[in-house]
Amino acid sequence: VMTAWGRFVANQRKLAGCGASEPTALVKGSSPKLVCIDIQPYPTTQAIERDDIMNIGGFSDTVFARVCDFVAGDNQRFVAEVETMTI
Repeated sequence: VMTAWGRFVANQRKLAGCGASEPTALVKGSSPKLVCIDIQPYPTTQAIERDDIMNIGGFSDTVFARVCDFVAGDNQRFVAEVETMTI
């Protein structure tokens, strides 16, 4: 059984292979990413976090930087953020 997100990703990959010229068209071989932002953090999320899905609990200006890191494929985003903190 394919989830709604799985169907969306499959459809976007098909569209990327069709030579779509829209500015939002995917580069062939790439995949869309999903960012779920809960303004108020809760212990549950709408989607299980994985390489193409990010969950954010709470909101501030730093959310935009984290989303940019995620979209850019920076897998070490959290490690780098933690390392910048002084204890």
